[in-house]
Amino acid sequence: MKTVDACYIVSERQAEVRRVEIDEPKRGELQIKVKACGICAWDSYLFQGRDTSEPFPFRFGHEAVGVVTEIGEGVSGFSVGDQVFCIEGGPELAQIINIPADRAGHLPEIAEEEFPYYICEPAACVVSGINCIKVHPGDDVAVIGCGYMGLLNVQAFRRSLIGRLICFDLDEDKLKLAKKYGADACYRSDTEEGKAAIRSFIEEGGFDIVVECSGSQPGLSLACDLVKTCGTISNFAWHRGERTINCTPWHLRGIEIVNTSDARDPHFPLQVKKTENLVKAGVFDQHDLVTHIMDYHDIQKMLMTAYHHAEGYIKGVITF
Repeated sequence: MKTVDACYIVSERQAEVRRVEIDEPKRGELQIKVKACGICAWDSYLFQGRDTSEPFPFRFGHEAVGVVTEIGEGVSGFSVGDQVFCIEGGPELAQIINIPADRAGHLPEIAEEEFPYYICEPAACVVSGINCIKVHPGDDVAVIGCGYMGLLNVQAFRRSLIGRLICFDLDEDKLKLAKKYGADACYRSDTEEGKAAIRSFIEEGGFDIVVECSGSQPGLSLACDLVKTCGTISNFAWHRGERTINCTPWHLRGIEIVNTSDARDPHFPLQVKKTENLVKAGVFDQHDLVTHIMDYHDIQKMLMTAYHHAEGYIKGVITF
């Protein structure tokens, strides 16, 4: 048993570091020395007292990367010293964690300072989301919302056999990143140019696939407008609360709406190997996306930065 530091949310908008005891890894588990762990938008909501499923205080985090230090019985395919990423396997914002081996994937060999840029759980969610829909060669794809997850979707779709890839957002800097990652065209949907482009795309018949990553009412409405007859809306974002939608076009135009959260994928751990392959192939590059890196002692500061969505913030990562 080891005593280590772990991050807790102790009350609404209050986080702290506490000491916890970590057992030896059980059968089927890996013990991992955490090098870094991403701050998910969900973590930010938990910090605000929203989406909680347990009373305060509680541990959190589910985007760890690190090094295997011990291996439980019955585990194969891993060795002590392996560099790995983790998907959801329990609270992971701690110096040392135990997780089921099927929740870990191998990283390419990277330098110590590179760990914050290899948070791969979000990439696994993108892989799962694409796996939930049918993507045909030549399909025209629109991505609405070019935040962190939207830009990961752009990176993944651009490496697929799709036709045009068009992006919409309200932030010029994020659209520049989308263009860098291979979008054919990018538009601010709140400008006259963007509105004219939207009208033009609708008149042309729309997109085969529209990926909604904004999590907003305007984004969801735009997705319904842009998708073509018999096309697919991939509702990737978490829309919290109620939304108002005109469902008539859904019926008359035969639109398919797929909720592509990882909760829809009963075989989510199977995406680990696929994600591992894509990361090694260089599909996902997060050097421009990880904008804030802080030591775990600054967990309160990091969560406040994410909560206020500080200028230039896209993705925060905690290091250990």
